Amino acid sequence: MSEEKTIQQLEKELAKARAMAHNEITNRVTRSRDLDAVGIDASKTVEKKIPSSSDIPDVILLPKKQRRSENKW
Repeated sequence: MSEEKTIQQLEKELAKARAMAHNEITNRVTRSRDLDAVGIDASKTVEKKIPSSSDIPDVILLPKKQRRSENKW
């Protein structure tokens, strides 16, 4: 009778095993401490040029937006 384990003991052993497995996984992960500027790297990007209406045959594009001051008055 002493060799038989109760359900509670088995559940505790299972919980300990799961906790140990979880700890092994989380301890292996290295967290990045890179505090460089976040955003698009200007040295690696390529400027996209907007085609004009003469570049594409049979297409009429909308006029380019004009920049306006905030308050003209």
